Amino acid sequence: MTLEPDAVRSPNHAPAWRDALISFVEHAANSGQTVVVSAETKMLTPDELARMLMVSRSTVSRRISAGDIRVVKVGNRNRIPYPEAHRLRQEQMSAMLDLVAPDIEAELFPDAE
Repeated sequence: MTLEPDAVRSPNHAPAWRDALISFVEHAANSGQTVVVSAETKMLTPDELARMLMVSRSTVSRRISAGDIRVVKVGNRNRIPYPEAHRLRQEQMSAMLDLVAPDIEAELFPDAE
């Protein structure tokens, strides 16, 4: 059973992944099996990161070469740890909000100028 980080971060009070995990453990225990729980850092390929950020693969490669994106080498391939991808997505969202904030403020408070 694999739980993805985004599913676990869900703000639901009774997330579906918790019920599935409990059911899985109960079934294994009733079958006399041992359950081993471990965690590993999810890694994304540059293509996956590009799709997540809605940028081109060459933009991701350029930013990796410039040192803007932290990567882990797996053989001769670059892999981006999920926390780094999450940081980049948050950074991108903040930059977009900074761009549109003045326009939104002007629409909401036209007399504030």
